[in-house]
Amino acid sequence: MVVQAVTGILNQVDGSSQFESKNTKVICSVTGPIEPKARQELPTRLALEVIVRPARGIPNTREKLIEDKLRAVLTPLIVSYKYPRQLCQITCQILEAGESEEEFSQRELSCCINAAFLALIDAGIALHSMVSSVCLCIAKDTDELVIDPGDDDLRVSRSVHTLALELVKGGSVIQNVLLLDSVGDFTEEQLFEILQNGEQSCVELTKELRRIISDKISEDIVRTHVA
Repeated sequence: MVVQAVTGILNQVDGSSQFESKNTKVICSVTGPIEPKARQELPTRLALEVIVRPARGIPNTREKLIEDKLRAVLTPLIVSYKYPRQLCQITCQILEAGESEEEFSQRELSCCINAAFLALIDAGIALHSMVSSVCLCIAKDTDELVIDPGDDDLRVSRSVHTLALELVKGGSVIQNVLLLDSVGDFTEEQLFEILQNGEQSCVELTKELRRIISDKISEDIVRTHVA
């Protein structure tokens, strides 16, 4: 699985990132902690406002569903009790969908999760653990499992899956399944195969995300030292 990611690309927000996998590209910004409106305030923990904007057109129920899934993945990761009565705004702008938007949203959801995690790190929001997400599909004719499928693979798939895992101890230990979003027909045996191969891919992706974060921190330290 080949990905490209960069953090700190926006100036007017607290944290930002761009994540690209094949033809899917997402930019994410994080603003916060900030003072919320009265209706958003939670007395004992941080409130999350998640916004997803599509590559084309205006947001509809499709994007609202992605927002709900993204919020469900990110909420357990954030040390929310450290920010009582505060708000964190997470905005994902999909630059390139990389899939048929009328039929699929799994690739976009997976990239939004990875981009949001990097942006939260860039913003300095306290997290309990790490997260990484991959998209998988099962080919209709051969029942072959495809990791990080492209649009052509999705169009001839029997089922499509988005897997997001919580990882601890430097990303080497899987602690929890945060999301397994599946569409289509598959057997129990195929589901276990999806989990097994997806776990391996998530661990490898987490290593790459750690490298990206480490490189960014090293650059910031050097820049600060030189200044």
